[in-house]
Amino acid sequence: MKFRDAFQENYLTLSNFLSVSRVLLVPPFLYLGHSFSQAPRELHLLYGLLVIVFIAILSDFLDGFLARRWSQVTMVGQYLDPICDKIVTLAALTLLLIDFEFPIWIYAFYWLREIAGVWAGTYLYFKRDVQGKPNIWGKIGVFVVGLCTTWYLLNPFLKQHLSEDHWLTHPVISAYVLALVLILGIISYARSYGKLVFRPQSLEKPESRP
Repeated sequence: MKFRDAFQENYLTLSNFLSVSRVLLVPPFLYLGHSFSQAPRELHLLYGLLVIVFIAILSDFLDGFLARRWSQVTMVGQYLDPICDKIVTLAALTLLLIDFEFPIWIYAFYWLREIAGVWAGTYLYFKRDVQGKPNIWGKIGVFVVGLCTTWYLLNPFLKQHLSEDHWLTHPVISAYVLALVLILGIISYARSYGKLVFRPQSLEKPESRP
């Protein structure tokens, strides 16, 4: 199926709506997150943030599940879901970087990984006529970003009730886990599509001799 044919499908599905709804949660999430970083004793802000994170994680699970369960898998949805995931995760990490002391090198690494992924996917589609498929590491990465975001958001509250040397007051642990998942995801994608990008001639079948 060509990309221009995608909109001939019935793309107005519940699963696609759920994907878009995650992006609509970004503005209130950023507002509440910044406000909570300035006033960590205002617990109603924290509760609002946790509700938004929970809804985003739940919608990420449900959109794919419902699309498969109700046979609503569409080409638009296959592109829309990862794009929405990227917008949401990058917005969350940007908030953590600005207001919650997220490691800048892991943030930069995440951006580089996303840029490389977009470039590789575009190259495969237009130069190799192959649509790159997301693998399990992408979904694990989204889940870890959700976990990482939750831990960092809870940290101001945890610091009020735990000693400074308690491991729960060090959400950077989850940031290192995210970096590991990103590395494993890159390795997995490289093994799946590396030859198509850099050595396509090695995949060509040799011509049989007469």
